[in-house]
Amino acid sequence: MATVLDVGILEYFVPIFVFMFVMIIMWALLEKVQFFPKSPAANLLIAFLLGVLFILIPELTTVISLVTPWFVILIVFLLLLILTFIFMGVDPKFIGSVFGGDKPNLVVVWAIIVLFLGIFGYAFTQVYGEQIHDITAGSSSEEGSDQLVQSVGEILFTPKVMGMFFLLLIAVFVVRFISGPAGPP
Repeated sequence: MATVLDVGILEYFVPIFVFMFVMIIMWALLEKVQFFPKSPAANLLIAFLLGVLFILIPELTTVISLVTPWFVILIVFLLLLILTFIFMGVDPKFIGSVFGGDKPNLVVVWAIIVLFLGIFGYAFTQVYGEQIHDITAGSSSEEGSDQLVQSVGEILFTPKVMGMFFLLLIAVFVVRFISGPAGPP
């Protein structure tokens, strides 16, 4: 039965949305970092080709279609958080200096980066989770190369090894922030 909220037809337009999203984001990034400063057409061509690549690989299309709603929710949440502070009387220039400006607050920047990486991690596990499970779980094949890949996967994805990698990552950031230049007194 058709309803007003039936959005099933939009599934046919997902490749177009993914192409437009990837192309616009990549073109904006290439223009911002001035990858080819003298030739904006080259930046547009690279963005176009990346958009086509994301359409041709179905797993990448699925990753982008899973990531996009979460990014929209994150951006809306950040905007509502900023508006809440503005309504409470905090100076908008101070809020701008926290998120950007000359010296952005590294805690806020890294928190946003961690959220972005968490969203991408979720999407990649949804798309490639079965392949990772096949690497880490046992199978009945006795081929040499498959057995080696499976053994390495079983070692790398155990909770103790993953916890060790996580603790090493935290230690890297602690050393980075402690050894960084001191702020104003």
